[in-house]
Amino acid sequence: MKVEIWSDVMCPYCYLGKKQFEIALNQFEGKDDVSITWRSFELNPDIKYDENNDLYSYLSKMKGMNRSDIETSFNRLAEQGKTLNIDFQFAKAKVMNSRNAHKLIQFAKNQDLQTEVEEALFEAYFTYGKNVQDDQILEEIAKNVGLKFEKISEIIASAELDNLVIQDQYMAQQVGARGVPFFVFDQAYAVSGAQGAENFLHVLNTIAQKAKQ
Repeated sequence: MKVEIWSDVMCPYCYLGKKQFEIALNQFEGKDDVSITWRSFELNPDIKYDENNDLYSYLSKMKGMNRSDIETSFNRLAEQGKTLNIDFQFAKAKVMNSRNAHKLIQFAKNQDLQTEVEEALFEAYFTYGKNVQDDQILEEIAKNVGLKFEKISEIIASAELDNLVIQDQYMAQQVGARGVPFFVFDQAYAVSGAQGAENFLHVLNTIAQKAKQ
């Protein structure tokens, strides 16, 4: 079974969805036959890093909401995250561009380390408030997950990887992904959002049963 997941490392729901899906996958009898491909989706491709602009202020301005309402919403997400072993520290997260992070994820595909890179990026951003747009931070993550590479600057400057990010976002339009996370199973079944481990497990079992018919 092939599972494609469109995600952005700036998206807390994507982190929740990843953890939920992993719980479902571990309970799925056919988990060893499931291949996962992480697809790029930039929520705001034009945004630039701003160390003085935290997520609360950014979203408050973008959505036209009170900062206190944003904080309340994120506090609920943080509580949900705890049940999935996620330590959301939203107050530490700054506004930044995710293109470089997506390039690193694309690079990791040929070494079968996409999931590890995805997890490391989520944790770096949401738990430690690191600038995952920065070359040095990305190099640290790449080394920690065991990626083999020569220079991180070559990954960031790669036109080929840049094109792969763009292609994924074009594919997202083709499969109907208007937001993330967005899961596509065997290029036929789609699940939008962090739907919970039970729902993901139901989808996995349903697809597996239909494949046997």
